[in-house]
Amino acid sequence: MTKNTSENHGAAGDTTRRRVLQTAAWTVPVIAMTTAAPAFAASPPRTFEIQSGFGVGWYPATQGSSTNGALQYDAKSPGQYLRVAGTQPGDVLSNIYYEVLISTGWPAPTFAPIPGSNTAWSTLANTGTTTVVAGVTYRVYRSSYTGTVTATGATTNIPVDFFFRSPSPYYSGQTVITRRYVTVNSTPVQVFRNPTPINNTNTTTYPTP
Repeated sequence: MTKNTSENHGAAGDTTRRRVLQTAAWTVPVIAMTTAAPAFAASPPRTFEIQSGFGVGWYPATQGSSTNGALQYDAKSPGQYLRVAGTQPGDVLSNIYYEVLISTGWPAPTFAPIPGSNTAWSTLANTGTTTVVAGVTYRVYRSSYTGTVTATGATTNIPVDFFFRSPSPYYSGQTVITRRYVTVNSTPVQVFRNPTPINNTNTTTYPTP
């Protein structure tokens, strides 16, 4: 059974949508807004927005299994994306990374890239730190983008196409939070979102490069 969802596939405010498995644990597209201080008193402030949609889910090795499979975190373009709106040609996007917070009820996963994953992104790895959100303790994982991206227009896309997997049984009742970070020139932009359940997708077909 399928349902319509805007994750994966159309920025917030866009009309583009794609049908995905109802059991897939897709995060809802998110937008962050930051206003840069004007260079001159007469100049209007500039506003930047992070627009993003990534995916996370657990995929069984065999249909119906909950003991043999893998947790996967990915972003496959064009349906999933990371972009900044409000840019101007020549703006430089740097210090690009995202953090994935995984509740500690899921024993610490070790991720590895799927062959063909975009090597500009470092492997999603445990930072060794934890944080508490709404009374739940999370391990903090991070992946960083190598280099910078130069804007050519009002919206600047950051290449994604990363695919990270960690073999494990399925642990019910666990959640994940994704946080995105970008610096536009000297202005930091970030977005945090609410916890999302890590669902058993109940399908052996997982996204690949």
